Amino acid sequence: MLKSDGVLLLYILIINLICCLNGNSKKRAYILNTPKSSNCKRSSFRRWNNPVNNNNSQILSNNEGSIEDVYNKKISGGSNIKNFSKDINNNIYIETNRRERRIKRNKYLLSLYNNTNIKTSNFIYPLFIHEEDVEKKHTQLEGIYTYNLDGIIKEIEECIKLNIHHFMFFPVIREESKTVYCEESYNENSYFCKTISRIKEKFSDDIIVYADVALDPYNIYGHDGIYDDKKKEILNDITVHTLVKQSLCLAKSGADVVCPSDSMDKRIELIRKNLDFHNFRDILILSYTCKYSSSMYKPFRSILNSNILKNFVKNKQSYQHDFNSYMDLNNVDKHIIEGADIIMVKPSMFYLDIIHKIKNRIKDDVQIPIAVYNVSGEYMMIKNYVKYLNEDINYENEIITELFKSYLRAGANIIITYFAKQYGLYMKKLYDKDIIIDDNSNNNFNIELTL
Repeated sequence: MLKSDGVLLLYILIINLICCLNGNSKKRAYILNTPKSSNCKRSSFRRWNNPVNNNNSQILSNNEGSIEDVYNKKISGGSNIKNFSKDINNNIYIETNRRERRIKRNKYLLSLYNNTNIKTSNFIYPLFIHEEDVEKKHTQLEGIYTYNLDGIIKEIEECIKLNIHHFMFFPVIREESKTVYCEESYNENSYFCKTISRIKEKFSDDIIVYADVALDPYNIYGHDGIYDDKKKEILNDITVHTLVKQSLCLAKSGADVVCPSDSMDKRIELIRKNLDFHNFRDILILSYTCKYSSSMYKPFRSILNSNILKNFVKNKQSYQHDFNSYMDLNNVDKHIIEGADIIMVKPSMFYLDIIHKIKNRIKDDVQIPIAVYNVSGEYMMIKNYVKYLNEDINYENEIITELFKSYLRAGANIIITYFAKQYGLYMKKLYDKDIIIDDNSNNNFNIELTL
């Protein structure tokens, strides 16, 4: 009898050892329960996955919230572990500006890493939201409109059919809502924020919502920051304080990506830290890392009614970058460290060298997409050039192809462009075939154009 018990004991020990080494959750491991006598009727082992013997299973079966909520309420308190922080809800989190998994949480975000072909899935389409009853209104940019909620939903639906899933939204604010301190920028009940919420509710994860973070649409002076009329300067720190409030407001409204375009010092780090503290750790930051003080923005400012007219600081050179030097390339390393998930160069056509230098500057172990903004002035240049061409030699889409290829050669992954929908329609017409949409693939329309 003793010999048979010894064999059984050895057998059980071997089974436990094999299960532990394999680490296979599908195999059942056993724990010994030595009986007081060989005549005991109770089983000589019990299974780990028995809820009666597993306190964690009891905790998780109480339906008291998410796994994370239960962990913070029931489990984390008994651990004396260093270097974790507590957020606004008193939940633990890792206080770090860099999270590689942020951009991996959605297949459309993950596709931004690929820059081998021209793809509509790597376009970000800028759209303007107005507060009027009319669905869409013309702007001075040919083919570009401002939309109310109904109009913008129709536009997004048409774009999704072209495999365009990234949309950057800008508000067209009524003049009476503009103030010195730009309070409307963080008003959760504003038309812009409510529209963002409705858009995200309707399309969910089928689109990525990018929301502009800057004060120029809300500012009576038209500047990206709060302007002190007595000092005749833009106040950096209180502007950043306001931008943090704006970012939190947009995150609450449903934005997937906040896009600080203001060029103030330290805004990336402070936005990142406050998003994390308020439990928006999955929200990405697209940083206007190299935004140059350019003459190519005028049509855009006219759409937003944010032209600088009323003050003595007539331009934005005190905070936007100087195109005479490479000094501001230092922002690349700084913004990556501060927590930017995507970095951007704006404008595009005259700054391909900047894109190339950034691509070479980024360390091999840092995976971060580079966006380029094909701005309103560049859009208008191409449109006006095409008007002077004979209809028989109208190469507009071929010109756009050539432009986009130059971005990719320079090192960009993402193209922010007003041509997004037009070019998507062109690609569909060019290949003239039905496209089977595969939810598990990012390769729809991923066709290399050789024209």
